[in-house]
Amino acid sequence: MRVVIVSAFFVASVASAQPTRLSMQQAVDVALKQHPSVRQSRAAVEAAEGRIDLAKTPLHPTVTVSASVTAGSSRPMPCEADMTMTCGGFFDPTASTGLGAVANWRIWDFGATKARVREAELNASAIAASVDTTTLDIRRNVEVAYLEAVARQRLVAVSQATVQSEEVHLDQAKKFVAAQAKDPIEVVQAQARAANARSTLAQAKSGEAVALANLRGAIGWADASTAPAVDPQWPVPAENDPPELAALVEDARKHRPEIVQLDREILAAQASVTSAKADRLPVLSATAQTQWSPGTEDWRPQPSWSAGLTLSWMLWDGGKSRANVRIAQAGVMSAIAERDALLVALTTGLESARAEIIANRAAVEASREAVTAAQAQLKLAEARYKQGLGSQIELADAQTAVTTAEGNLIQAEWQLATAWTSLRRALGTR
Repeated sequence: MRVVIVSAFFVASVASAQPTRLSMQQAVDVALKQHPSVRQSRAAVEAAEGRIDLAKTPLHPTVTVSASVTAGSSRPMPCEADMTMTCGGFFDPTASTGLGAVANWRIWDFGATKARVREAELNASAIAASVDTTTLDIRRNVEVAYLEAVARQRLVAVSQATVQSEEVHLDQAKKFVAAQAKDPIEVVQAQARAANARSTLAQAKSGEAVALANLRGAIGWADASTAPAVDPQWPVPAENDPPELAALVEDARKHRPEIVQLDREILAAQASVTSAKADRLPVLSATAQTQWSPGTEDWRPQPSWSAGLTLSWMLWDGGKSRANVRIAQAGVMSAIAERDALLVALTTGLESARAEIIANRAAVEASREAVTAAQAQLKLAEARYKQGLGSQIELADAQTAVTTAEGNLIQAEWQLATAWTSLRRALGTR
């Protein structure tokens, strides 16, 4: 009883929001515009572009300007005006100032900075490819959530039809018992079935509300005053079975953004090896500076300046560069292994999705035949009961067969549509 109360409250709270009906494609379009994951992926691309700019900074000159003011005391010493007297001391403060500028420019580092820039560019390219992966994941999640919401809505309709049918059967039983044409136990049996049907309807509505909440999350729908609603009709499935597995694998290897991303990550990892090896290359840089430092005693000094070239070369870094190269080479091995693992999983996923489509297509056809047969059986049972020839047991069995067959058809159609969604995601197509 506690679960039923919570579910009813949840259904009521969801129903209070103003529904906005969306087709499945409209739901996907909304998600691709506003889902936080899309914005996070774009921010990651922007950060990667910023790292490219950061890698290029050693090629640009830098200028530093400094200014200082210092106050203090001087040591006692003979005064210049009267050598017999002493000037300075703890209570005789002095001041000095300084104004300077330093310019540095790395003229040439024998390709080290160029290697780091290429590594950053390849990493940015790999991250850019991940945006397409995020887009496909969001599309798949929205479609799966949307299909579940459609299925739950259709199951509610089946439950509502069952409740109406059971109420009609209860009314018929009461009339037969009142006319002393049937045993009173049939009214009790009909009441029990009607109550069970209403309980099933409440559970179906709860399932529909949860499915719509999941759809809201998949879309990234943050407005609590409105709620997404779905079209009760299934998306039109493809008429033909999917191509053979070999053709699917070949197509997926051309379109899956994860493969593109991993290929670029491999190139970036290889560039990181080159960058790590370049850490010990010489660096040729130029430096120029100027300084002006007037003080309390003499404000007339002229500014000074200096300029020069420096060639530096770290002959031994304690093994740091060798360790960085080793780490970078391990990164290459890891990226290659990850791509190969994806290629193995790719074939498995495509084969599974293809098999599910074929099996569920056959299940849909069989379920439709079962629904037709069950509905015909129910009509015959209802006709017999109206004439006083049938029983509540026969009627209950026929009604259960219709409800079960219609539920199985919805499940089969749901699984078929979801299998097509899984196949499109495995192919990397939109």
